[in-house]
Amino acid sequence: MDKDIKALADAMPTLPARSQEFARSLLEHAKDRGLSEKQMFWVRKLVADASKPKAASVSLGDFSGVIALFKGASERLKHPKVRLQLADGRPIALAVAGPNARLPGTVNVTDGKPFGSAIWYGRVDTAGQWDISAKLDTATATAITALLVNFAANPARVAAAYGKATGSCCFCARELTDSRSVSVGYGPICADKFSLPWGN
Repeated sequence: MDKDIKALADAMPTLPARSQEFARSLLEHAKDRGLSEKQMFWVRKLVADASKPKAASVSLGDFSGVIALFKGASERLKHPKVRLQLADGRPIALAVAGPNARLPGTVNVTDGKPFGSAIWYGRVDTAGQWDISAKLDTATATAITALLVNFAANPARVAAAYGKATGSCCFCARELTDSRSVSVGYGPICADKFSLPWGN
């Protein structure tokens, strides 16, 4: 028991402010009267929480172009999505969290699989702050960060690069068959819905 109490005292600086208050009260109780088994459960839980890997947060810079892209598309599409890929071919999908989500309006970054089976990589808020999942390895996080920065800087160019590399539109996932769409990298209908340039 003393070992757990010491571990909690050592972990105090790494706990969120609210958890620190609770931890402080537990430590005071331990010193004055000892702790019950129920209280010891919370001591161990707080220590475990403190040892969990913390999610990183990175600024992507100006993300307003991407937010505007989704905002415009949402007026014509129920669930607009953008499909991209890393240099090694792994799929990346961007979609805006709906009004009932925990953080509505943020852009969720996943591997594009259906809800419930998708791998969640993190989210970007409207200010361009990229909150990375704590489960994501450093190499993948770095690769996705670079992709998001490039997409924020020039959505049309990155969308076109995806289409030319895969032969499919990054917005609707359909195969590009028209020669002009193949040349541009996405189709005219999606260009209109996402307010992007398309040909001359």
